[in-house]
Amino acid sequence: MSYEIRLHDLSKIYPDGTVALGGVSFICPRSACTTLVGPSGSGKTTILKIISGLLDASGGTVSFDDRVMTHLPPEKRNIGMVFQSYALFPNMTVLENVEFGLLVRKVSAADRRRRALEALESVQIAPLAQRRIRQLSGGQQQRVALARAIVFQPDILLLDEPLSALDAKIRQELRGELAASLRQFKITAVYVTHDQEEAMALGDQVVVMDHGKIMQIGTPFEVYARPANEFVARFIGTANLYDVEIQRSANAHFHIRLGFSEVSVAEDTFRQRWPGVAGGSAQLMCRPQDVSIAELSNAHARIRISSLLFLGDRIRITGETENGKTMRFEAHNTTKISVGDVVPIRLDLDCIHIIPVAD
Repeated sequence: MSYEIRLHDLSKIYPDGTVALGGVSFICPRSACTTLVGPSGSGKTTILKIISGLLDASGGTVSFDDRVMTHLPPEKRNIGMVFQSYALFPNMTVLENVEFGLLVRKVSAADRRRRALEALESVQIAPLAQRRIRQLSGGQQQRVALARAIVFQPDILLLDEPLSALDAKIRQELRGELAASLRQFKITAVYVTHDQEEAMALGDQVVVMDHGKIMQIGTPFEVYARPANEFVARFIGTANLYDVEIQRSANAHFHIRLGFSEVSVAEDTFRQRWPGVAGGSAQLMCRPQDVSIAELSNAHARIRISSLLFLGDRIRITGETENGKTMRFEAHNTTKISVGDVVPIRLDLDCIHIIPVAD
């Protein structure tokens, strides 16, 4: 069985007055993965510990469906956990590590063995069942930790930066495997990470946090392409952000003045994309892939190139607009361009995003 997790007005204030969480409310959908992402100290792990029962909240409630769990001890919550350190027992074999949770629950020896082997099969390391933990690679240890967490068929799976100890290449490989495993198990999962790429790759829902507050909740596409504020725009991916002035014209268009250029968007399109934006001051965001080198006749601006970064299949280009604003964009790696060149560029008006200025 899998539950929907409901957090309502959750707060955590430590005795010294430190506010780790300030009235957080959101829902983790059933049988989906919710990733909590943000800088260190944003409250991600605090939420995970409160859900698990390892930490008491100062206020608010935690519910699994309609059942309030706030004051239940961890052993009554049927939660599987995968820790950053994996917390495996080095003196036990792989199989014994996975069996341990079933042993504590007084499952019979035969049933323990069968279920542990099934869990190891599901994460594709059954042939390693008799090895000791010290004989495993970091990626193999991560799979053992996952098998141990799912072997007793938990209702909820909590993962606290389980890939952070791995090197970059293995981490990227296991990210895809872990995403497939979470879909396969159909367990409600909450995944804590400070890595934005990891959050986007694994989360059906992404919760962006900062200083104990929720900055935005949405799908990976929503938080990347339509950030709610400047913090999310800068934290998730690379963003070009510019202060703009917006004016509605008599011909049913909105004119967006950037200082180095002006773009025009039809009123119907403008209101559909940015319903919370009226006229006046705002911020315009465009991602590097939303800017391209153009013909001078249809360019939005001219950019003087200040640096080039080779990224394999593409080049990340940084330059300055005519009024001194920095712009980053990308081009195919065969593009003939040099530092000091002045090139015309065009913004993809279908991809730009307008962020209202906070009051």
